[in-house]
Amino acid sequence: MLGFQTQAQPKVTEGIPLIAAPTDTLQLTLTQAEEQFTRQNLNLMIAQLGISESQKQEIQSKLRPNPTIYAEIMPYNNGTATAGRERAILPFRQSNSEQIVQLQQLLLLAGKRNKQLAIAQTSTEIARDRFQDLIRTLRYELRSTFYSLYFNQQSISIYDEEIQTLQQTVTLYQQQYEKGNVPLKDLTRLKAYLFNLTTEKQSLILQLANDQAELAVLLNMNPATTVRPEVTQEELTAYNPASLTLNDLYNRAEENRYDLKAYTDQAKLEQQNLTLQKALAKPDLTVQATFDRNGAFGQNYVGVGVGLPVPIFNKNQGNIEAAKIRTQSSQQGIAAYRLQVQSEVQKAYVKVLQTNQLYQQFDTRFNEDFSRLIDGVTTNYRKQNIDVVEFLDFFDSYKNSQIQYRQLQNNRMQSLEELGYAVGTNVFSR
Repeated sequence: MLGFQTQAQPKVTEGIPLIAAPTDTLQLTLTQAEEQFTRQNLNLMIAQLGISESQKQEIQSKLRPNPTIYAEIMPYNNGTATAGRERAILPFRQSNSEQIVQLQQLLLLAGKRNKQLAIAQTSTEIARDRFQDLIRTLRYELRSTFYSLYFNQQSISIYDEEIQTLQQTVTLYQQQYEKGNVPLKDLTRLKAYLFNLTTEKQSLILQLANDQAELAVLLNMNPATTVRPEVTQEELTAYNPASLTLNDLYNRAEENRYDLKAYTDQAKLEQQNLTLQKALAKPDLTVQATFDRNGAFGQNYVGVGVGLPVPIFNKNQGNIEAAKIRTQSSQQGIAAYRLQVQSEVQKAYVKVLQTNQLYQQFDTRFNEDFSRLIDGVTTNYRKQNIDVVEFLDFFDSYKNSQIQYRQLQNNRMQSLEELGYAVGTNVFSR
């Protein structure tokens, strides 16, 4: 018999047993999966290091230019050449040898160092934006895969139940055929339908394997571990899309879409770069101190000096104009990407309304009535009160109704996750 009776089990929506795991099985709620994802996902760890790298660049931008020390000495002294003596090599101590020492320090003017620091800080903000957007993308993949895995396991359980019941019927009819009590065509039809069920189940198993593999990567866990999602009925029915408005979703996307914020920060960085390029057109000051022993002026000359490039030919005008163009382009990029974000939100919102409407129109009592009806149909077929065509028609209708109902549930949850992904946060939280 197809005894699909609902039993009270915590954390299981339909009470249908899941497929048996061949190896280690890890039972996870969605909350537990997200916590493990936050702690262990390798891509998040890599992106976090990117933020640290940008912060070190901030430290570098604060540092002043190093001073320059210049020293000059005579390799040998021609003035010491006398009869019977060789020329002195590296004559440090000779009174008539010359040594020159200079110390130079570059002083950045026009606030260049502060402007470079501002750019480094904005670059760190962009790294944080990309990190948050990576979390948004990977969390969506996690939640979407979690629900896909759950409903695929539920669907496979339906196939397992049907295949088991039909296998019993085929075994019984094989015995009756060998006794000459039933025709070969009926037995052949039963076997063909059993093979069709097995093929459909195999296709679902392949999807299940893909979901398991993706979860293993997202959760950074042993690929041999089988994840068994735990979902309550409340999780599947708690959300009411009718409470959402499109304008509110647009505003929340503006606040929570860090990829859009990255465009804004990029425009800020381009403006800061334009300011820096204008500052680079201003010359920097070089301060110098010189000590010259035995120079042309005197025995121990000490002098100070300053150096300043004269901006006659190169006023950094090319880089300034290029920075202006990038600034204008970045502003247009914000407008274009904001429009794309709003389009994604609107598309996801319409999809949520459609899938939720289909889900609400499905009468769950139909499945319950059909479940009781199929038991009677199976019994009557084994008693030969109905023919094989009618039996298989009922059998196939029952399977389709059960699978379609779970697909409706999955489509609804997937559309809600897509809307959360488009908005950048859980649309039902504040």
